[in-house]
Amino acid sequence: MAEKKQPQNFDEAMLAFQMEAVAATKGGENPHFKSSYSTLEEVMTAAREANKYGLYFMQPLDLITVGEQVVQVVKTTIIHAPTKEARVSMCPIRSKDPADPQKMGSGITYAKRYSLQAAMGLPSEDDDGNAAADKAVKSKVQKMHEDKKQKEKAEW
Repeated sequence: MAEKKQPQNFDEAMLAFQMEAVAATKGGENPHFKSSYSTLEEVMTAAREANKYGLYFMQPLDLITVGEQVVQVVKTTIIHAPTKEARVSMCPIRSKDPADPQKMGSGITYAKRYSLQAAMGLPSEDDDGNAAADKAVKSKVQKMHEDKKQKEKAEW
């Protein structure tokens, strides 16, 4: 049996990983929206599947300056170990109360989870986000479609 050829660079490694169609499981529960979502741990577990292609990630916190404002960000870095090629993505940390460590921790976790999913190309359904807003948009579109049908019937 022929030995599988290892990817030679970052892009080949990311392609090989994404061809596996890895997805994070949804073990988190959001009682407010009565929905499930992928926890940070589940996203990290899915992202670590890329290790077999020489890809690994780091997510330190960093401070950047935007205009005159200092913003705290999660700096997600994906590295191809054999070549040292890297891709960096930054996600701002949002918190309703930066002085409250619990709320800041939630903001950090949220930023890490979604920036890692985006950087690795992992599928994501934002069930813990604004699912209710999505339903409102769908029902509006559905009502517009029904109104159009009614109008067309009346014109006949």
